[in-house]
Amino acid sequence: MKKVLIIGYGDLGQRISAALPGHQFIGISRSNHVQHKNSEWLQWNWFSGKAFKLKHQEISTVIIILKPTSFDEEGYQLGFLEAANSIMTNLNAQVNYDQLVIVSSTRVYGNSNGQNIKEEHTPQPDNFRGKVILDYEAFIQAQSKVEPLILRASGLYDCKNNWMQNFVNNFESQKFQLKLKAANRFDRNALADIISNYIARKKLSHLSGVFICSEISKGYAELFKEQCPGQAFEDFFIPSDQSGKSFDPQKLIDSGLMG
Repeated sequence: MKKVLIIGYGDLGQRISAALPGHQFIGISRSNHVQHKNSEWLQWNWFSGKAFKLKHQEISTVIIILKPTSFDEEGYQLGFLEAANSIMTNLNAQVNYDQLVIVSSTRVYGNSNGQNIKEEHTPQPDNFRGKVILDYEAFIQAQSKVEPLILRASGLYDCKNNWMQNFVNNFESQKFQLKLKAANRFDRNALADIISNYIARKKLSHLSGVFICSEISKGYAELFKEQCPGQAFEDFFIPSDQSGKSFDPQKLIDSGLMG
């Protein structure tokens, strides 16, 4: 059986391999991570100038999950563009693959993109973060042996660990000033399920291009009520009247990727 290669194997990669016990995975990361019985781990620092060595070169799907090395512009350039250059150079030299998935971000869209943003809307990033990620997508598309599946995810969250509840639990005296009225989010498990479905279901293998992975925008006051029942929103947060961008997830829903 061909294996699945995950470059940037961390929390999301572990969720994917755990969801597909019948598949075999190779996880590559710069530091060690928890492994499942169906996965093997390879340490490789893609900034080292050295190539990675794979024992198994029969790969069905490659998944690339990158992040900035720091939150300034240099960290984004290094974490996405320089990393991608090293990864694709080594990947294309060693591996034949049928599918390529990259996890991207809705940061590529700016507030000028407005409300109910769809995949056909041209991204207009507000800052260097969105611009670098958009350049990263273009680089992968140009270098890939196949047309990649690009998953533009909004802020990823874990239902078991949410920041608003953590803030309330550790609250001292300073209220938090919110920048926007509502949040654009996407469940980490849902993203892992999307990638798992793409790997496992042959009827989805024809899919490629951009898919926005974002839930319907939800107000912070509503999120607070869900996460902190019995507490008063205004005791901890200063609300904003500023509306930001929002997304239309219909293409993703119609695709079958969510199951």
